[in-house]
Amino acid sequence: MSSNKNLLKTHTLIMGDLHLGSNVSRSKEAITFLKKTKFKKLILLGDIFENLNFKKLKKSEWEFLSLITKISKKSKVIWVEGNHDKGLTEIFASFTGSRVYKVYKWQYKKRKYLAIHGHQFDNFLVNNAIISFLANQIYNFIQLIDLRNYTVSRLIKRKSKGWLRLSEKVARRAILYGKLNRVDYVFCGHTHKTNRKIKKNISYYNCGCWTDTPSSYITLDQEKIEIHKYPEK
Repeated sequence: MSSNKNLLKTHTLIMGDLHLGSNVSRSKEAITFLKKTKFKKLILLGDIFENLNFKKLKKSEWEFLSLITKISKKSKVIWVEGNHDKGLTEIFASFTGSRVYKVYKWQYKKRKYLAIHGHQFDNFLVNNAIISFLANQIYNFIQLIDLRNYTVSRLIKRKSKGWLRLSEKVARRAILYGKLNRVDYVFCGHTHKTNRKIKKNISYYNCGCWTDTPSSYITLDQEKIEIHKYPEK
């Protein structure tokens, strides 16, 4: 990825898990980042929203959606549905001008790519929807009482063995899914943890999230794929 007068340039930008409406969503930072980035394609890799409650969306989060609308007029915007924003993507895709997919496949420079949120590979979430919902509510409560820049809630996610195991499980299953779909690269979100693995000639990347500091994103240029942090350390 190149820089010209502080403008970041890339062919494809991948970012996800903003969880707009949650207490730890970094929508302001995401807006700043997107405004200084130039790309031909933007892939929003699921869980852009926290839930169906639009009343929790702050001014900056509406501004983020407005910015996506502007971006879609000059660049291709792909919105991959996540487990948190299921049912919302079609509504806001029509509002923002983005295209909605559950699984997005494309070809670039003779290589085949696939983007899927990743919750499909999380069997605990799929088989225990009620427990998962309650766990999420408890985590949201921790966010409410965690007043020091959400240090505790973010630390819980980074250190939890459950999250670490989930990250590896999603990676393994995503690679298998990529092999079955005969692609070269698979991109996921969901785990909030950046990851990169190569197995069975399949390259797997996880774009991390925009609820932690620093946040993370992926760039794709001429088959060169990189995971970045924002802000850079």
